[in-house]
Amino acid sequence: MRRLSMLIGTAGLALAALVLALLAGELLLRALGQSYYWAIAKRPDPVLGWRPPPHSAAWQRFEGAALVETNALGFRDRDHAEPKPAGTLRVVVLGDSFTEAVQVPLAQTWWRLLGDRLQSDCNPGGEIEVLNFAVSGYSTAQALLTWRRYARGYSPDLAILAFFIGNDVAENVPALDAEPLRPYLLPGAGPLVLDDGFVQSDAYLAATSPVGRARQWLLERSRIAQLWVQARDAGRLRRLAAAGRADAGSAHEPQEPGVDNGIYRPPADADWALAWAATEAMLGAFAEEARAAGVEPVLMLIGTGVQVHPDAGAAARFAAALGVDDLGYPVRRLLSAAARAGLPAVNLPALLAAQAERDGVLLHGLPGARAGFGHWNAAGHRAAAEATAALVCELLPRANRAAP
Repeated sequence: MRRLSMLIGTAGLALAALVLALLAGELLLRALGQSYYWAIAKRPDPVLGWRPPPHSAAWQRFEGAALVETNALGFRDRDHAEPKPAGTLRVVVLGDSFTEAVQVPLAQTWWRLLGDRLQSDCNPGGEIEVLNFAVSGYSTAQALLTWRRYARGYSPDLAILAFFIGNDVAENVPALDAEPLRPYLLPGAGPLVLDDGFVQSDAYLAATSPVGRARQWLLERSRIAQLWVQARDAGRLRRLAAAGRADAGSAHEPQEPGVDNGIYRPPADADWALAWAATEAMLGAFAEEARAAGVEPVLMLIGTGVQVHPDAGAAARFAAALGVDDLGYPVRRLLSAAARAGLPAVNLPALLAAQAERDGVLLHGLPGARAGFGHWNAAGHRAAAEATAALVCELLPRANRAAP
């Protein structure tokens, strides 16, 4: 009995020491400002697939650096009153990582800069609010579902759908998409058909199981757990970078991170044909639903890094390596679809390419990533805001521009 008591006492002391060590580690990491946004960003959502947790704050440092803070709905923004204040004009933005923009501080995001520009340029007598509903990784379907579930309830005057050419088309059909936690909206005989089969997927069931929920709870609260995930992801990124260097001298097509080269060509098979059909149907639905709610819709096209490179020959060389005449096929097709839907569009690939070439500046690329590729840097966000503001100022209702 004495020996058993000694073993129990030793185990108790070891457990107490472990608890104290973990507590000390948590306090130290918090004091050092250590946190990791990507460890918490994909809380499962039965409608949208995933959504960041509400009222959270964590750092993103792999590509650029920013403290990402979310509101009560889980979007990167401050809280807004759902009943629109009298005399206020509201713009809502929908999209993916280019709009959530966790690579730069909040004040440098294009939509925050857009609000400042609109306030100074086209509504000096009233208040303009720009509300963000974008989440990294979202597809067109998720953006449209976010519009239906959240954004239109805030009574906006104008809604901007930010569309990243590099992968948004491919993400609109399951056959071309590797994301297990994603709903789809597919064309049918009538309205778009919701495919929410992800709620029955192994990934979603695991994430929403008691163990999965406990894991998410722990990640959202423990800096040690976040650091472990950050170290794991850093290892994955190093392996991917090494693989990319190994392939650099091969005969493979040139590859921009996060971009599917199939976007630069007309559909080569039934999957790509369906992806384009779904995309065009959703653009039409967005325009129709926004106008039915009394909201002016806008499509904002976001180009790839090579499409807006300051070296005018970069796009031509990339196109030649892919065996296509140029990289403009997706832009032309999306602009045509927007015209058929009566959807005003901001052609950022053309506008930003001209600015990048004229000024000799890289608009894509941040510390930790390839220069000229990846997400927008601060200059890219500023250029996008300026180009978008010019069209939005024309579209905001004249009767409300000077609303008291």
